[in-house]
Amino acid sequence: MMQNPNDGRIPMVKFETMRPSLKQRINDHYNGNVYNHLAAAPIKKLVQIDPHAEQFYNSYRYGNNQVLPVEHQHRYTIAASWLNMIITVTGDKNFIKKELQLTIDQFWQNIYVLIKTENVELPTSYARLVANKDSALKKYKESKYESLIDWRFGNKNSAKLGKTSDGFCAQLEDQQLAIIRKLARLHVNFNPVEIESFANDIFHKQGWPTVSAGTIANRIKEHLPSIIKDRNGKKVYNNKVAMQVSRQRPEYPGYYWTLDGWTVELLYQDGSKYDNRLVMVVVLDVMNNYPVGYAIGERENTELIRMALRNAVIHMQQLFGAVYRPWQLQSDRYGIKNLTPFYNSVTHLYTPAAVGNAKSKVIEPWFNYFNKKRCKKQFNWSGHNITSRPGNQPNTEKLNEIKKSFPDKQGVIDQLNRLMLQERTELLPAYKEAWMAMPVQDQITLTPEDCLVVFGRAHTEFNHISGLGLIVTIGGKKLTFDSFDPAFRALQFSTRFQLIYDPEDLSQALAVTEDGKQRFMLHNKMKVGMGFKNTTPEQLEYRQRINDFNRQRKEEIVQQNLIDDAIIADVIENTLQLSNDDETALKLMLTDQYGQQKERLQDAKGLKKLENKKAAAEQSAAQKSWDAQQQEYLNSKTDLSQYL
Repeated sequence: MMQNPNDGRIPMVKFETMRPSLKQRINDHYNGNVYNHLAAAPIKKLVQIDPHAEQFYNSYRYGNNQVLPVEHQHRYTIAASWLNMIITVTGDKNFIKKELQLTIDQFWQNIYVLIKTENVELPTSYARLVANKDSALKKYKESKYESLIDWRFGNKNSAKLGKTSDGFCAQLEDQQLAIIRKLARLHVNFNPVEIESFANDIFHKQGWPTVSAGTIANRIKEHLPSIIKDRNGKKVYNNKVAMQVSRQRPEYPGYYWTLDGWTVELLYQDGSKYDNRLVMVVVLDVMNNYPVGYAIGERENTELIRMALRNAVIHMQQLFGAVYRPWQLQSDRYGIKNLTPFYNSVTHLYTPAAVGNAKSKVIEPWFNYFNKKRCKKQFNWSGHNITSRPGNQPNTEKLNEIKKSFPDKQGVIDQLNRLMLQERTELLPAYKEAWMAMPVQDQITLTPEDCLVVFGRAHTEFNHISGLGLIVTIGGKKLTFDSFDPAFRALQFSTRFQLIYDPEDLSQALAVTEDGKQRFMLHNKMKVGMGFKNTTPEQLEYRQRINDFNRQRKEEIVQQNLIDDAIIADVIENTLQLSNDDETALKLMLTDQYGQQKERLQDAKGLKKLENKKAAAEQSAAQKSWDAQQQEYLNSKTDLSQYL
């Protein structure tokens, strides 16, 4: 017995003193030789778990995005850690001899024993572990962690593509796969059987093994995310493949409106046809999908969209007492060039929906909801859209039997007004409650200018500004509109304007440039009496405003002339030398005959007269001062009292 250096309570027994049967059991436990096991212990301590290997095997994917089993992740990490140790130690043979006190052969013998006893997934022969061309160590140095993965988890040995007489060929697989993907991307949308025919024809001519339609179908499915855009179009890609944004509804009304048009699934008759349908443009407040506005017509057009938005603004006024505007409005790109100025007048921010991305518009699912919840209960319901399953559609035979009882156009309009009232009534309490909780500073109203854009009527003609202003004929009467905004008058000769007006209130109107980029509020110009007897104080004040306006414009013109002449003087002084008659004539045209322009500019501005008046006043004051001094002197020399 021996004293245990670590725990005195547990005695130790010398191995050689044990019974042969017990020694045999211990040797068997340690792979036949306990001494070899103890000699290999220092080597085992050199193995450090490789965290990079753990991460690699944890994130490794194969096949249809499958992950490695956890057990294999652990086993591959252990094997990589052992190979790391072998590479490090064998790179320094002195370490093996001095630190481990082993010969090179003993080191390898111990490595084989440890690989076996520790159940490490590595070969236990020198040839397969180190020496062979495809040994585990050489492959690991070349391909690192991937070299340890079993073929079952890369599935290359059983791959249907890339097969050659010598086994799997990655280059051949890439070539065959490229051909399959190209055929699958074509817009004609070939099915796997058709692709098999074309692909195998190419493979056969190249001397490659052919593949089955099932293999092609699996590969198309595997690579569908990169194929679907060309195969089915951008819309399908955006809706099915592209990463989507998870959005949250706004908390308050008016933060976000969206609009779109929908062909209503309610049939009406017009005397000759029974399958007529109307279009309804709906403006939805996505806070709780409240239909804040709508308009009904025979077809979707820009005017119907304007009517729907006008209805929304009027409805908000009816609910909350003012002409409120939404913070943001979204629509599709229908008539976007024509409607964008109108949208910008209604909303704080207009954002058209992305092209081909139906999911960006929450209103489209709402149409399906409204059709199912409200319209389906009507006897003239025509069903869902044509792409729906037949089981969801109404009985067309029955519709044909009752078609003569369908309502007329006005009847369907009345139906829709009633259904929209039902929808509004159901959602209105929550909508009003949210409005009352909304921050007051977020309740923004339309300006008078925006109100004209939303509710006004556009004049059919474009006109230039005259001296009197913008003259238009409305309702057979010639009216003149004008503005005291200098920017409006500055466009007199270069721009034509379209007038937008309210037929019920012609006291003001909106002038919009032909390109739609500039807008000016105009007033209906006041007529001023010709003589003092028919001129009111208000007209006199208006006349004075016009005079003041014209005087300010003239002063601006003089100032601009001064600036231009100063620039010209600098140009002439630095560039023009009187070397010939042409330059002399040019200088005389740009200045006066003495080559000066200062006095001429002063005359133009009236400054010369002011200077002359000032000089005369100074001379008169000087003369008066001299006369006074003379009189004072005479008074001091003469006593007038003696003559009295």
